[in-house]
Amino acid sequence: MTPQPDPASPHRWPTALTILVLLAAFCAGLLVINATAENVPGRRITEILAADTPDAPYRSVTLPHWACCSTEPIMFRTTLDAETARARDPAVLIVSAHDNARLYVDGALTGGEGPTTGDPTNWSRRPRLIRIPSPMAHPGAVLDIEVQRGVGFGHLRPIYVGEYDALYPSYIALRVLRADMHVATGIIAVFVAAFCFAAASLLGARGLMYALGGLAASWALQVIGLSPSDPPWNGTVSNGIYFTGYLGTSVFLLWFFVEWTSVFAEKTEDRRRLGWLTAPWRRDARRRLGLAAVAVMIVGTALIAATLYFNPAIGSQNVDRVCGWLGLAVIAFCLVRVVSYYRRTGFRDPFEASAFIFVLIAAIVDIIMVRFFFIYGVSLGAAVMFFPLALLLSLAAKARGVFEAATATAEKLNLMVAERERVIVSNMAEIQRNERAAMLLEERSRIMRDMHDGIGGQILGLILQARSRKLSDETLVSGLEQSLDDLRLVVDSLEQGEGSLTGALGAFRARIEPRCEAAGVELGWEIEDVGATPNIGPDKTLQIYRILLEACTNALKHGRPKRISVSLRRRGERIEIGLFDDGGGFSEQSTQAGRGLANMRTRAQQIGAGFDIASSAEGTRITLAFAP
Repeated sequence: MTPQPDPASPHRWPTALTILVLLAAFCAGLLVINATAENVPGRRITEILAADTPDAPYRSVTLPHWACCSTEPIMFRTTLDAETARARDPAVLIVSAHDNARLYVDGALTGGEGPTTGDPTNWSRRPRLIRIPSPMAHPGAVLDIEVQRGVGFGHLRPIYVGEYDALYPSYIALRVLRADMHVATGIIAVFVAAFCFAAASLLGARGLMYALGGLAASWALQVIGLSPSDPPWNGTVSNGIYFTGYLGTSVFLLWFFVEWTSVFAEKTEDRRRLGWLTAPWRRDARRRLGLAAVAVMIVGTALIAATLYFNPAIGSQNVDRVCGWLGLAVIAFCLVRVVSYYRRTGFRDPFEASAFIFVLIAAIVDIIMVRFFFIYGVSLGAAVMFFPLALLLSLAAKARGVFEAATATAEKLNLMVAERERVIVSNMAEIQRNERAAMLLEERSRIMRDMHDGIGGQILGLILQARSRKLSDETLVSGLEQSLDDLRLVVDSLEQGEGSLTGALGAFRARIEPRCEAAGVELGWEIEDVGATPNIGPDKTLQIYRILLEACTNALKHGRPKRISVSLRRRGERIEIGLFDDGGGFSEQSTQAGRGLANMRTRAQQIGAGFDIASSAEGTRITLAFAP
């Protein structure tokens, strides 16, 4: 689902409009300062003599004057008027010159920046304020301004001649507007690029963050190509860095607008011929665009380097021309996408809209100022400061909207889960009550079966024999004793419950030990602690009692043993209960033994236990083995 800003935030539009008004006022103030700085007290020189090469004759030109394409210096000449010559501290303010600019008075070098020979350094964006030595200041003194050209291009804007103190405020204002602020935007771009590249892996829209990071890094490259006044490389390298940054700015700007107008747009299918220009792009298409942008940067950087290497003077102009047309095409493409984007979605995000609108207005204003009024544009610098801030605010607003939506969804889910838990708990309680009732009913049924099949059958047999007068007193007493033993076994099995086989055998010992003593038989007891046995319930305990009681009774009646031993131990994953007597043994083919063994095997099968019996002249051993 595409994250959309929360339309129910009425404070965003006033905030965005306030930011736009402040930025517009800031840019207007910069333009006023820029215009005022170039209208300083003193003599403004626009008509001047110029020689585009040292050997060419001087001719009259109007400043600003542009010249291309040679690496030889351009010479500009004028004379010092009487009013300036009488000034206490005469000076010349060079608003802008590309690249180095040096001042000669009557042929003598009086000031300037950069070396006098070799490759010039890059001072194109900085104004110069050069003093004229008082001994050399006289009416009619010849002032020559030499402008070096690093890669074939050179220019000079109008110059001012007057009192140094009167020109100094304008010099400071121009330096801030045209150099220092540009460096500040480069520093901001570096931080934005670092943030985007570092945060791309943490955010969902990686392509968007990479595109914005590449755009910021490209802007920083332009600043590096233009701003350093005395870099360790020559002017050709500076132009190459600048052109590479310009190319990157165009390429990554295109990628960025495609990402932004696709990630935050509603997913629609536009199958018109120009759908690629106006409609959102799919994720795979945007990924291919990102790879293409990187490829264009690599190939473009190689072509720029080759062009400047073989012909710096002409090549730089060709590269500048191609980059300029590319930038215009990219701006037109982005403008179409922005218009299409807002036609589909509306102006729902004021921070985003204000960023785009302000950048477009600033770019248009700067183009008009540079191309038609020959004044340096300063609006785009302010826009660059605001653009990443506005985008980050927009991303933060979108993230907040997603967070609030996720929070609301989580609260709904919590309520649904709580309600479902309540229903589940209620159902579980009902199930437990039903299970408990079923268990009680099953236990009652089992007790009734045991009473009916065991005690009931024995008493019924005694009653039938008594009615037929075939029951002796001894048989009656023996039968009643057996019935009583069986009843006690049932009671004992119920008392032991579940989980303690050791305790159950202890109860069995209390029942069988008096019989052994009465018969003069020693009872041995070898019981290990086998831990909890939760699977041994009352029903299984009763069957174990009956098996052991049957084995013990048979041993006392028929084996005449001196000792009976009962053991309990764990054998790996199984538990074994054994009963051993040292009597004379028995034959499994005997009728009584056969019925007893069959009963014991049947009971062992009912509880899922293994049953083993071994009988010889040395005694009899019976073993039960089962899982705990």
